[in-house]
Amino acid sequence: MPARTHRAIQVGAALAVALASGCAGQLDTGSAAAQPRGGDAGAADAGPADSGTGQGSPDAGADAGAVSDAGAADAGTDDGDAGTGEGSDAGVDAGADGGVLAGGGDGGPVFTPIGVSAAVAKVKTLLVGLPPSNDEVAAVAANPAALKTLVDQWVALPQYDTKMRSFFATAFQQTQVTANDFADQGADADDARVLQALRESFARTAQAIIAQGRPFTDVLTTRSFMLTPRLMSLYAFVDTQLIDDNNRLTDTWQKANPTFSYTMESSTVLTPAQSLDSTNAATFMQWYNPNLAKTPVYDAACPTDNIVYAGATSAQLYFGALRGQGQNFNIKLTDGTNHTCVPPGSASVFAATDFTTWQMVNVRPPVGAETPTRFYDLPALRNATELVLNVPRVSYFTTPAFFAAWQTNQSNVARVTLNQTLIVGLGKAIDPSNTTAPMSLAALDQQHAAPGTACYACHQSLDPMRQFFRQTYSLHFHQQTVAAQMNLPPQFAFHDISDQWSSIFDLGAAIAGHPMFTSAWTQKLCTYATSAVCDQTDPEFQRIANAFQSSNYSWRVLVRELFSSPLVTYRQESQTADTVGQTFPLTRRDHLCAALSSRLPQADICGLDVNTNLPPNLRVIKTIASVLPSDQYSRGAEGAVLANDPSLVFRTGTENICAALAQQFVDTGGKYQSTAPDAAIGEMVHTLMGITGDRDASRIALLTGHFSSAKAAGETASDALKSTFVLACLSPSVVGVGQ
Repeated sequence: MPARTHRAIQVGAALAVALASGCAGQLDTGSAAAQPRGGDAGAADAGPADSGTGQGSPDAGADAGAVSDAGAADAGTDDGDAGTGEGSDAGVDAGADGGVLAGGGDGGPVFTPIGVSAAVAKVKTLLVGLPPSNDEVAAVAANPAALKTLVDQWVALPQYDTKMRSFFATAFQQTQVTANDFADQGADADDARVLQALRESFARTAQAIIAQGRPFTDVLTTRSFMLTPRLMSLYAFVDTQLIDDNNRLTDTWQKANPTFSYTMESSTVLTPAQSLDSTNAATFMQWYNPNLAKTPVYDAACPTDNIVYAGATSAQLYFGALRGQGQNFNIKLTDGTNHTCVPPGSASVFAATDFTTWQMVNVRPPVGAETPTRFYDLPALRNATELVLNVPRVSYFTTPAFFAAWQTNQSNVARVTLNQTLIVGLGKAIDPSNTTAPMSLAALDQQHAAPGTACYACHQSLDPMRQFFRQTYSLHFHQQTVAAQMNLPPQFAFHDISDQWSSIFDLGAAIAGHPMFTSAWTQKLCTYATSAVCDQTDPEFQRIANAFQSSNYSWRVLVRELFSSPLVTYRQESQTADTVGQTFPLTRRDHLCAALSSRLPQADICGLDVNTNLPPNLRVIKTIASVLPSDQYSRGAEGAVLANDPSLVFRTGTENICAALAQQFVDTGGKYQSTAPDAAIGEMVHTLMGITGDRDASRIALLTGHFSSAKAAGETASDALKSTFVLACLSPSVVGVGQ
């Protein structure tokens, strides 16, 4: 092959070879019945490859290996010429990519438009994970402008909300956090349901703002957030934990309520509602814990009833009474010695719906002597539309998840937090290319980055801008109490824009009003759709960005214009395709799980939602999905980290996923019955693989041949159909995007 062949060809070829070798039965990773079996893959899959048909569609060749794209010669080997790219262009260009990208020679990648069917399938899969219908493909074939109408229809489907929630959670950098990351803020996220809610809260916020028809710029200045009652309680509890720059904790709730007490008892059965009823003095803050009196007694020296926590801290009440974790207390024994009692825990008072009921909640500071929201007042929180908190919350850059992802310390002092904020909002980090000077250098670290030093170029803007955070928050993201920091206002100086602002509430407005905002978010969505960085000088990219801006930042307009654009469909040549090339990547975790969930009779098939209870056969998929490639961000990286190439981990993982799916859905009463193999194979091609009627003949023939070969080799009809299901599941139209 020519030396300068674009990388996408190599990706497609590697994916094809991986599928071919696996489909030949060379990798035995699970149940024998669930592995592709029978005649060798070359014989079964070589069939009529369609590599020169289908309007240049990569599906014609890439899927003609519906199953194995390498062709007959060496499909069962890892080192054959056909499909490896080492000795045969035909195996790569015709088999792996359907001739999408012929070798570019010295001229770089050569553009070849893909077929209508493949383009429509790509767009619909990216948006909702569903396969296109014959009518949808026919509509676009008759009138390319019909794709915009279809995009508008698809974004109204519930599957779109799931896909966009995943996109926004990643794009706003809320996801790459663990439970331990919240300890710095004094927050608890050891419950998987709480951790998930923290990760997706701001994504849901952005979606709610878009659904209200508001401009996307409102996402940058919102002080209202989608929260559950459980998250509201957490926000209000964290608000009581004032941790200053020196790591000193002040319990502001205890300070305001020094005589407060609550009681744990085991003799009177009380419901959580009674314990939380502030209008009934007889039961308010009396908490029933039957485990105190269970035999054997937890500690013979300690009381088992009417344990009074006098002068209780907010943490004791939050963790002990609300979360049901036993809270230690000290007693004096008859011999005068002190003794620590460690009582057992009880049930949490949070109901299951407290973790799953979402509502938009405005967060505001107290007015005058107003009391902040009580974290324990669950009856009020379950109906709340407002939280009164001392710690300011605005947009994505002050959420607990963002702070947990980009923590700071005495050395960094919020620089990393500010830098990641700019990366999210404007797609650009602080670097020496930013020569815009701030209006004041009062916040400049003179010891580290005085004028004339090597560090000055970055710090002249970075240090004054970090005051957005330092003026408002301690190093643990609680209230700032240092007067020198509180009195030093923030500066915004970034790529030709220099202004002085008053507070953290202005940071989002500064970002939303920056000239780089429009292209930054057009780029984020374009990268998501194409799995490659788009050329921002491309006239088509600029057209889409202008449409986004001129629509008063309508996110739906951006989605419609981008996903119907040649930048995504590859139906027409673009500057981006000429400079960046056409990328046909592997299906990363969120795309793969969404597609499988949409095309098979099982919601959330990968168990990505902690509330999903998967059938036993599918529980292994949740484990596998946790290590599949997914979109992520690295510290200081301006673009998403995208894994586009197949690997042995991906290959083995997807094969095991497909094997589990075969066990779950073949001969279990659904559409995949071995007593009706023709109908089952048709369903595999049309629904699972997402192939429309104009391209289905060769795929049906390939799978039918494999099913027959497996039976001829001695497999039962059921095992042969399971093997055929795995083969279809491993096709490039499932485990690859745009093929």
